[in-house]
Amino acid sequence: SESIKLLDVYLFLFDNFLLTTKIKHNKRKYGGSDTGLIPVCPSLTPELQSFLREGGFCKVLDQPIPLDRLLLKNIDPV
Repeated sequence: SESIKLLDVYLFLFDNFLLTTKIKHNKRKYGGSDTGLIPVCPSLTPELQSFLREGGFCKVLDQPIPLDRLLLKNIDPV
C-alpha cells in the first residue's frame, strides 16, 4: 500500500486472522518426477495447487491481521 507497484497476493482467511502472502518461485526443482504426488489443500485454486506442486511457495508479507481488528468497506469499482 505504500508503493505504487502492483503486487499479486494471496489472502488466506483463517478463523481468527487474515494472512497476506505472495508467491515465490524456487530456483531449483525438488522431487523429480514425483512432484505430482505432493498433497495440496483442495480448497486452494487450481492455479495455486499447480504452482505449489512445481516447487513454489507462499511467503508471508506482513503480520497476520486479527479479524476483530479488521474493518471491511464497500467501495465504488471506479
